[in-house]
Formats: sequence, structure tokens, C-alpha cells
Amino acid sequence: MTAQSSRNPTPGAGRRLGSLRLAPLRLVAGAWSTHRTVLIGYGQLLAGAGGRLALQMIYFLVLANTLSLAEMGVFASVSAAGVMIGCLAGFGFQSFVMRSAAGRRSSMGGYLAVYYACFGLALPIMLGLSLALYVLLFRNVIALPGYLAIIVVEVALWRQIELLVQVNNGLGRYAAAATVVSLPVGFRAAAAVAFWAAGGGDAETWALYYLVGNAVSVTVLAFLFHPRTRMRFRAVLLKGRLRDGLLYAASYFMFLAQGEIDKLIVLTLAGERMAGIYAISMRLIDLTGVPLRPMFMMYSRKLIQAGRATRASLRECLKVEAMVACVSTGALAFMVAVLHIRPDLLGPNVSAAYGMLAVIVAVPAVRNLLEFQGELFFAFGRLGVRAGVTTALIAFKALAFVLLLKALPDPAQWSLWLNAIYVAIYAFSFLTLYGLLWRNTAP
Repeated sequence: MTAQSSRNPTPGAGRRLGSLRLAPLRLVAGAWSTHRTVLIGYGQLLAGAGGRLALQMIYFLVLANTLSLAEMGVFASVSAAGVMIGCLAGFGFQSFVMRSAAGRRSSMGGYLAVYYACFGLALPIMLGLSLALYVLLFRNVIALPGYLAIIVVEVALWRQIELLVQVNNGLGRYAAAATVVSLPVGFRAAAAVAFWAAGGGDAETWALYYLVGNAVSVTVLAFLFHPRTRMRFRAVLLKGRLRDGLLYAASYFMFLAQGEIDKLIVLTLAGERMAGIYAISMRLIDLTGVPLRPMFMMYSRKLIQAGRATRASLRECLKVEAMVACVSTGALAFMVAVLHIRPDLLGPNVSAAYGMLAVIVAVPAVRNLLEFQGELFFAFGRLGVRAGVTTALIAFKALAFVLLLKALPDPAQWSLWLNAIYVAIYAFSFLTLYGLLWRNTAP
């Protein structure tokens, strides 16, 4: 009887065993059907990010090893100044363009028209600020034509590319947005290769290649990916939204300034060569955020459509933060390991940054987390708080950097203390953002 029972199992047992075997496949299929649109969108953005990463590596390695460390420091510092001043472009109306693309698309044409009108008004203001900054900081390190070429790219050309990325993301055209992100880097890489092939030169010579490469990319991308919508200027939109737009521009400036102002301080207090080493280190760290930024964009769009914060969404945000920290730190550890084994793999100038990269272990995670928290401030409509928080962060970071460089002029000494500065910045942003949102959400 026992043998017979073993040869003839209980009816239905085979079906249950088959169901258990198929359970993981069914879970995967269920997750795919539930999140199909999101996964496809992220895959499209990630594919674009992968292409962008490859092009960025070509651009970065060619340029970093064609310019001297001192010239690299000058270029990176001027570019950082242009990025900060460029936040005034359009007086912040690009935020309403993205929101209308993600929500009320019928109003997108009106907001686009207002954005371009404000861009024309802001351009002379931005150029005036750039000239004042040149007199204060840059007149002894780069000639005015080269300086202006870099500034025009950052305050005018790159703003248009940024707008196209935001609009296409808002419309859910993730493949187009990924292309818009990747192609300009390709043109920059081509410009860097042309610069290298011509024998290189100083930052002033490179600035002309930089301007031409970006001008061509903006022309091509605007023709291919600008939304085909009727633009009609409506003064009521300008009057009704100008205050909020300026608030967005101010908060965006503050957010970028807390990530860029350190380059200007290093240039001023530590010299051009140290500024070049620091710029290369930060550029390598920026690469750790490439696979994360597509997720930031999609997550921000999801929160904008949800309309309000809940405690469940805040718990989800904390899980995302943990993932961002792990990915960022792991990417840095990988880069340090590669450079430890093959110091000259990325060229002699990049290898000079190895000593700094090996000790600033907290910096990649904090930089990427602050970028994610900036998206949360925007998505939850807390632009005023964002402006206040980032103002405090800029003041603290600038003061801390100045004191650190004056107290410890040797980079081997002050590099390690950068971790403490960045952790303190993150702690302040974290407590402010989540404390405010948690108090204002229902259990």
C-alpha cells in the first residue's frame, strides 16, 4: 500500500507543484502588467542615460587630458559661474511649462510663449552679471572672448536644452527626452575630439570649440524635439505667475549654487591647478548620478500628478533615498578600485584626482541625495522652503570651505574634512524637508 501510494501521489499534488513552480513567473508577469508603462519609460530613459554616460566619459577623458590641470580648473570655474547665472533664464517659467506638459497640456503653448518672452528680457541681465563677475574673479585667468563664449553656452544654449528635456519628460516622451539629454553630450564630445586633434591649447581656445559644438546641438534638437504647439503670448499668465516663477528661479539658483560655489572658492583660495583637480573629482562623482537621474525625473512627475504628499509617499521617498545612497557609494568604490589597480587608465590628469576620490566617501551620496530632495521640494510645491533651505546651505558651505582652505592649505589634509561638511549639509536638508512634510500630512 505504501509503495503504491508513493507511485500514485495524492490527486492534485502535481498541479499544486506546478503552480508553485510557476508562482515566481506569475509574480514577474503581474509586476510587469502593473508597472509596464513605468518600466518601459524608465528603460527608455536609462538607455539614454547609458548612452549619455558613454559619451560623457569620452568628452571628459579627452578634455581632461588635453587641457592642463590649471586650464581645466579655469574652464570648470567659469562654467560653474555660468550655470548659476543661467538660472535666471525665463524667470523660472520653465517650471510651469513642465507642469502644464505633465497636467494641463492645453496651457502649454501659452507658458512656452511667456517663457521665451522672459528669456529675452533676462538675457541682458544675465550677461551684465557675468561681466561683473569677470571683473571680480576671472579677468586675470582668462581673456574676455573665451570667458563670454563659455558663459553664452551656460546661460543661453544649455537652458534651451534643459527646457526641451523637461517638456518631453512632462509629456511622457521618455525616449525623446533621453535623446535630448544624450545628443548634446555627443556634440560636446565631438568638439573635444576636434580640439584634441588640432593640438589642444588653453581654456580660451577650447571655449570656441565648446560654443560651436553646443550651438549646433541646440539647433538640431530644437528642430527635432520642440513640441509642435501653437504659442500664444498671454499677459495674464505673466502677471499671475511672475512671482512664483521668480521664486522657482531663485530656489533653482540656490540649489545649483550649493553644488557649484565650491569650485569658485577653490579657484580663488587654492589656485588654478587645485581647482582643476577638484573639478575632475567632482566630475567623476557626477557620473555616479547618471543612472539615478532618470528615476528622479519619473518620480517627480508621479508626485506632481498625485498632487499632495502622504505619509505613505514619504516612507517610499525614504526607501528611494536609501537606494540612492547605496548606488552612489558603490559607484565611487568601483571607480576608486579601478584607479587603484590602474592609476593611468583614465590619463595622467585624472589619476591626479585619485587621492581626493579615495577619501571623500560621503560626497557622491550627499550630492545625489540633495538633487533628489530638490525634486521633492519642487514636486510638493515647497519652492519657498527650498529657497530658504538652499540659501542656508550655500552660506554654510561657502563659510566652511573658506575656513577649511585657510586652516588646512594642504589638500591631503582638507579633503577628508569635506565629508563632514557634506554630511552636515545633508542632515539639515533632510530634517527640514521631511520634518515639514510629515507635519503637514495626515496619518
